[in-house]
Amino acid sequence: MIWFFIKKNFCDGWDSMLSLFVPNIVLTVAVVSILITAPLGIALQIIGVAALSVALFAFGNNAARIADFKSASLKEYFAEFPKVWKDGVLFALIVAVLFLLGFFGIPFYMGMQSLFGLFLAALVFWFLLVCAMALQWFIPIRSLLKDNFRKCLKKSFIIFFDNPGFSLFMFIYSILLLALSIFLFFMMPGFAGILLAHTNGLRLRLYKYDWLEENPDLSAKERKHVPWGELIAEDQDTLGPRSFKSFIFPWK
Repeated sequence: MIWFFIKKNFCDGWDSMLSLFVPNIVLTVAVVSILITAPLGIALQIIGVAALSVALFAFGNNAARIADFKSASLKEYFAEFPKVWKDGVLFALIVAVLFLLGFFGIPFYMGMQSLFGLFLAALVFWFLLVCAMALQWFIPIRSLLKDNFRKCLKKSFIIFFDNPGFSLFMFIYSILLLALSIFLFFMMPGFAGILLAHTNGLRLRLYKYDWLEENPDLSAKERKHVPWGELIAEDQDTLGPRSFKSFIFPWK
């Protein structure tokens, strides 16, 4: 499943390059605004984080369409802004609170210069790491399952605790995509490409839950042996074999 995910995500990103380009410009401008306003105070940075969050949420539906082998629309992307701004701002506030907790909390506890302080600093660090790996699923859950904010928040942690290994893989995969984006000036894959990756990952992962729902009588041991080959067979057929030539000359 992992190798197919990597292949599909690369193909989707390549085929939808133009659909990722404009959102990446918007998202990069939001990030630059956060960096520029850093000396001017936390309040302005929080506004910048909110703008970045709303822009990410707006791309959520397009990411879901691309992951589902459909075409994305720039018109739909900009039309999403009025629909997602509330959830985007609320999500940004949660991220801001977590950031402030780490920014002030960890140095404070480390400054206690005691084992207890070290323990509290480590506790805050691991709490923030768990939150980061859980919240990476929030926007894909919202886009794919169409749940409200509270349910998306709850399901984000459910997905993480049920799939800790895959969540860690996606977290590291995102860091690698972010590093690659630096060399391409965040135009590709960029923040939109990273969101597309998470949407692709969750979409494939949800097949497991469909399978479990269709087979409620499985034992705990049997539930661990997910037949990924069968579950992703249709997607493999839809994607088809892709040669290097097909990326350079897609019309042939």
